[in-house]
Amino acid sequence: MIKIVCIGKLKEKFYREAEKEYLKRIGKFIRIEVEEKEFFGEEKCDCRIYLDEKGEEMDSMKFAKFMHDLMLQHKTICFFIGGWEGIDEEEKDKADYILSLSKMTFPYQLCRIILLEQVYRALTIIKGISYHK
Repeated sequence: MIKIVCIGKLKEKFYREAEKEYLKRIGKFIRIEVEEKEFFGEEKCDCRIYLDEKGEEMDSMKFAKFMHDLMLQHKTICFFIGGWEGIDEEEKDKADYILSLSKMTFPYQLCRIILLEQVYRALTIIKGISYHK
């Protein structure tokens, strides 16, 4: 199972529609949930991945291998996306991995869509489905 834990809500309709589409696509491969919160709590996760601009960057093929290995080792993989202030250092100390989507800064709402797309892309790579080119 993949869980994406987010601070803040998707307000814009186009973000909500994109999220819905990727959740539908990903749901064909693996169970996935998105939780919107005001602050991070004690989520039950076997593996905690925090998104942060200072984290490790990966191309899509490396991310697919990373996801494949995690799915073999862990029952619940949680991704954490902070709000407009990011994620505080104390919270990041709980991370198993810190991942960067890019050296560029994106709004937290867009990070959620980018992460969903990359998870979907990784799953298609793992399954050998022609989506990634």
